[in-house]
Amino acid sequence: MIDGTEPTPDNVRDSAIPATYRRAPRTERFILTGVGIGLIVGLVLGAILPAGTGVGRGAAMLLMGLAGALAGGLITGAQAAVIEYVSGRSADRQRKVIEAEAATDFQPQDDEGTADGPR
Repeated sequence: MIDGTEPTPDNVRDSAIPATYRRAPRTERFILTGVGIGLIVGLVLGAILPAGTGVGRGAAMLLMGLAGALAGGLITGAQAAVIEYVSGRSADRQRKVIEAEAATDFQPQDDEGTADGPR
C-alpha cells in the first residue's frame, strides 16, 4: 500500500489494522428525545386529566409537562448509560478476540527451521 499499488485480497489481511466498531447512541440527542416525549405526554395528560386545584388547566399542563420532561430525561439517561456500558464491554470482548487471533496467527520461524518442531 505504501508503494501505491492496489491491495489484493492476499495482501489486504497483512496490511489491515484491526479495529472495533462501537454502536453507542448519541447521548445528548437520545436524552433530549426522551425529554421531548416526556414533555408532550405530560402536556397531554395535563390537558386530559381534571385539575383538582384552583390553579387552572394551564398551570396543571405546565406542571405535568415539566414532570414528564424530567421523568423522560431520567429514564432515557439511564438507558443511555446502560447501552454505553454494554457496548463498551462488547468492544472489550471483541478486542480480546482479535488479539487472541493475532497471537495464534503468528508462527515464529528461524533460518534453520527448528521453530517448526523436530523432524
